[in-house]
Formats: sequence, structure tokens, C-alpha cells
Amino acid sequence: MMSRPFTVALLALALAPGLGCLRYNDQCQPLVEDPETVLGNLGDPVYLDRIYTRHDNHALGQLAADALRHAEDGSPAPAHLGIINGGALRAEGLCVTRTSIPKGPLKNGLLHEVMLFENSVVTVDLSEQQLVAMFEHSVEGLSPVGQPILAPSGAFLQVSKDVKLHVDCSRPVKQRVRELSVSGRPVSLSPRDNAPYYRVAMSSFLALGGDGYGTIFKDAASDVTRNPVTASSSAGRTTDVTLTEAWMRGQHAEPKPPLFEEERIVFENCAKPSRPVVR
Repeated sequence: MMSRPFTVALLALALAPGLGCLRYNDQCQPLVEDPETVLGNLGDPVYLDRIYTRHDNHALGQLAADALRHAEDGSPAPAHLGIINGGALRAEGLCVTRTSIPKGPLKNGLLHEVMLFENSVVTVDLSEQQLVAMFEHSVEGLSPVGQPILAPSGAFLQVSKDVKLHVDCSRPVKQRVRELSVSGRPVSLSPRDNAPYYRVAMSSFLALGGDGYGTIFKDAASDVTRNPVTASSSAGRTTDVTLTEAWMRGQHAEPKPPLFEEERIVFENCAKPSRPVVR
């Protein structure tokens, strides 16, 4: 089996504009050695189109955010919350485009196709001001109710269980967050720049300014006073997808309950993607 970085590079070429994935079909090999291994169970179908991953609560996005949130548990500086950008969840797969994953067993190979970028994970201290600005940027691309969801932004953040976010899409951009709390503690929406700090787990892609977050995070990923730490384990470097794989095994494998989507983000006056009727 070829190395994963090489396989992903080929897949990136295949997904480039004007190139069809089937041109590289002979390179479409599994990204992991155990693609048929069942990690756990999905309680409902999971939809992968961008209108679901980038414009609504999403079960796999929440799973990943929870996994990142717990990446540094037991360390001197564990995270308060985890985030993952909706753009990290892909429908294209490995030369197969899927619109959904059915209810039931989730296999390891499929998870690695949906989260194919293998980003390292960074935990870093953000100021209250940065935290609020981060969530304002996350929701600025949401469509108000009555407008079509045409090109949802990959910057939209799925959040860990510790976060409750209330968004009002009738408000102007940068004023859409109505309420925000972390671990039950309300966050001031007239935030201070120097205190308090919130420790956030995110992909290195976001920490280094991807999806437009650079002007908000600035040099937080390299500023030693913000204590940036790359998550790791006894097996070495960990990534967003390997952490998510382990979290799925630990939280949703039988006999534990299956994974269900939760209403962590409350949308007010926002367009909502319709869900297919499952018969």
C-alpha cells in the first residue's frame, strides 16, 4: 500500500478543477490499513453535502470537535473547547462522492475519507476577544432565512459539547452571536482582549490562519505566552482524524449509545437545509 501522504496528494490532484477522479482510479487505495474495521455506530444517517457540514449542526463535526477537545486531557493545560471547520469534512471521498452515510456501523476507511487531510492538532490560549471574533467569523457566511444556501463557507465551525452558541442571521455581520457559553459559563459579548483566556483545541490549518482566521488568531500558534501545544500520544503525533477515530471507538462502539447530532448551535432567522425523508 502506498503512503497516505502520497495517496492524499493524488486525490487532491484528482479533485482539482477540470480533472476527473476516475482518471486516477488505479490509485484509489484505502487510506488506512484496516478500512473495514467498525469504529462505532451512527444513530441517524449523516449527510455530507456542504449545506449540512457548513450551515448546520453536524454529527461527525461534533464528534471531531469533541475528540479535539479531549486531545490533551491529563496534561497541565487541557482544552476548554474544541472546534473543527466544516471545510474539513468532505463528501468527495476517495474517488467516490457520497451524499450521505447510512445509519449504523461507521467503518474506519470511510471516516478517513471524510476527514482526509490529516491535520495535526494544536491547543492554544485565546483571549475572550479572540474567542468571540472567532465565532463571529464562523457565522458571518450563513444565509438569512428566505435566502438560498448557495456557497456555504468552510470557515463555519462545528463545536464541542462544552459550547452553546446562539446565532441570529438577521443581524449584521460581526454582530450575529447573541449568546455564547463555554462549560456553562457565559462569555461576555463585549469582550476584553487580555482576560480571561480560553484554551481551544483546533487543527493546525486553523491555528495557522486558514479559512480567514489569521487576522483573529494572529501569532497565537507561535506565541509562547499562549502556550501552543501540538497534541501527541505515546504512539507519536496525533491528527484530527486519528483523534476522531479513537473517540468514536471509545464513545460509540457497542454496547455504548450510537452517535446522534446535538443542537449545540441554535440558529435564529437563518436558512436551514432540509433533511431528506428517510423511509
